[in-house]
Amino acid sequence: MTQKKQSRLSTKPGLNSQPVNPDNWVESRNGNSELGPSSSNQSQATGKTKRITFEVSEKQHQATKILAAQKAMTIKELMLSLLLTELNKNSGAID
Repeated sequence: MTQKKQSRLSTKPGLNSQPVNPDNWVESRNGNSELGPSSSNQSQATGKTKRITFEVSEKQHQATKILAAQKAMTIKELMLSLLLTELNKNSGAID
């Protein structure tokens, strides 16, 4: 009878096999890497940031993308600008 050689298999060889806590990953990641200079300053001025996610139709997404391109902005920058404008209009206290 022959002895079988034992081997360790992992999903990604060479990487740390320790599981990552998703909460720690979200807290530690740098969310400003895809922002332009204007949005980066806005999010850093308020300190800790939170993510907002919502669904839009394909037509709404396309129109938003076109508007952002016309203004030389990303969709994220456009949405943040619109949100801040609306919040400032209603409360006047949001930066």
